[in-house]
Amino acid sequence: MHINPISLGGASAEAVSGLGTSPAKVGAGSFGNVIQKFVADTNAQQTQADHAVQKLATGESASIHETMLAMAKADLSLRVFVEVQSKVVEAYQEVMRMQM
Repeated sequence: MHINPISLGGASAEAVSGLGTSPAKVGAGSFGNVIQKFVADTNAQQTQADHAVQKLATGESASIHETMLAMAKADLSLRVFVEVQSKVVEAYQEVMRMQM
């Protein structure tokens, strides 16, 4: 049985963690680019799940397994996105509470 490795959704581990790059390379756009890619991937998962449900409902696909798998992937992707959003908002609020 072959097990696929965990994917970062097209982003490299260095881009996500900032390791291996100088501070000049980790600009204001890198975090935004990672978040933008994350949003696009989450949206793509939701769209794929919608298409799978639509195909199952119209009879184009008889595989309920694939439909449920697509729905589970979309659900997990959305849950992770909401958790990341919550953590980003928490971090922003913590920074705003800091005294200068």
